[in-house]
Amino acid sequence: MTKKIDTHAHLGECCVFGLLSTEEEMLRRMDECEIDATIVQPYPGAKEAKKTHDQIADLCARHPGRFFGLASLSPHNETAVYEREVERCVKELNFVGVKLHTIGHGVNPLSEDGDRVFAAAHEFGVPAMVHTGPGVPFALPSLCIPAAKKYPGLNIILAHAGFAVFSAEAQVAASVCGNMFLETSWCIGEDIRWMINTIGAERVMMGADLPSNVPVEVAKYKALDLEPEVYDRVMGQTAIDVFNLRW
Repeated sequence: MTKKIDTHAHLGECCVFGLLSTEEEMLRRMDECEIDATIVQPYPGAKEAKKTHDQIADLCARHPGRFFGLASLSPHNETAVYEREVERCVKELNFVGVKLHTIGHGVNPLSEDGDRVFAAAHEFGVPAMVHTGPGVPFALPSLCIPAAKKYPGLNIILAHAGFAVFSAEAQVAASVCGNMFLETSWCIGEDIRWMINTIGAERVMMGADLPSNVPVEVAKYKALDLEPEVYDRVMGQTAIDVFNLRW
């Protein structure tokens, strides 16, 4: 059976949203919901992103195969500083992706700083995950279409797939860009079914965002009564392929 992957989780504190996610809570929820591996990133409100990256790397080392890191820091940093940290995360810490947090870092995907994230992900050969949903206009899914066209070899994951309110726009964006994928945390269950039926299970992946949300997101997929091969793909195989996860 394909491993179950939570493609969207955070470690540490967030001064933007007032959140805290701990290793203990993540592990408890993973065990409760039979999640084999989780992809972890800093919150956008981490006070020291580099320090949190190191904590995530330590988490991955202490729980091999259960956690994979994803880099997230403000692209409003100097270009050299930003690129050096992403390169460190990918090449030294073996992280599997990079995040553009449109609302948490105040980044327009169409701007020069927004493009810095896509360019770095493309250069270092990892997918780019982009926050969509709350935080419009920067968080509109359609704003990622130009980057998908500019970097056709780059996998772009629309985090939250529009967050229910903009799910239709996320589906449309993915339907016109074959290198876009939808991570469905906070989406409506029947919208997830629609995404699977229209753009394919190989372009849709489960994510939870918060530890307390893991049981909810898993329950959504179980409630859809998907064919076993479709369920295995959206619950894990899509993420394994897109993030090139290896054990």
